[in-house]
Amino acid sequence: MKNRSDTWFLVSAGVLFGLFLLNIFLGKAALTFDMEPILTIGDVGEFLILLAAVICFVIVVLHLESQQSDVKTKSAKNAEEDI
Repeated sequence: MKNRSDTWFLVSAGVLFGLFLLNIFLGKAALTFDMEPILTIGDVGEFLILLAAVICFVIVVLHLESQQSDVKTKSAKNAEEDI
């Protein structure tokens, strides 16, 4: 990860996904132990959190793939120049 924004997007994706999982586990625990849920986000909130996590993750993956393809393109151009 060369870019600071890559790290930020990856950390954001992890935090958002962790929040999504925390909501799922707390809801399941509340149902199992017949308690009130501590954290209630709702269906739309869960969807938006998961969507934001996926978007952040896809941004990181696409940026890393573009960096790798740039390296491959540069090495291919250098190989052509050597011939």
